[in-house]
Amino acid sequence: MITKSWLLAGLMLILAGCGGSSSTSSSAYSSSSGSASQGIVSSVSTINSKYGKILASTSGYVYYMFEPDTSKTSACYGACAITWPPVTVAGSANPAVSGGANKSLVGTITRTGGTKQVTYGGHPLYTFKGDSGPDQTNGQGINHFGGYWYVMGADGQPVTSVAASSTPGTTQVTTAPY
Repeated sequence: MITKSWLLAGLMLILAGCGGSSSTSSSAYSSSSGSASQGIVSSVSTINSKYGKILASTSGYVYYMFEPDTSKTSACYGACAITWPPVTVAGSANPAVSGGANKSLVGTITRTGGTKQVTYGGHPLYTFKGDSGPDQTNGQGINHFGGYWYVMGADGQPVTSVAASSTPGTTQVTTAPY
């Protein structure tokens, strides 16, 4: 049976192959409101989800990490960065921290081209074009652009397990050390 994640991943690959050049104005958030439109955000917050307490913008758009990244380098450029827009801050600004996010875990790295990308617990953060609104986690667990994508727990660890269920005897949410 084909899962929703595989269908979405296939659709995203087809769309990425059809696209032309990228522009920073096509990224995920605006610096003032956190709404879907720009690549610049002003804060890191949390939401409660089926994966537990995870990172998101103040508007509820979920943040992801990419396994191939290092604490100092993003591995997501070109078509990858169109599908998974990096969470960035303008100039020398530092992102505000609210909700259950831990300020001591927030940092930045410098991407090729000089843009500052927000990190959390040493993981560069991204949004996902497949999340069309707040509180969506459609990118969770997708193997895309050479690695897996995971939502980030408020503890600074990627959530690599399946979602919690209210059905007795099913898998519970845990965050795996990364």
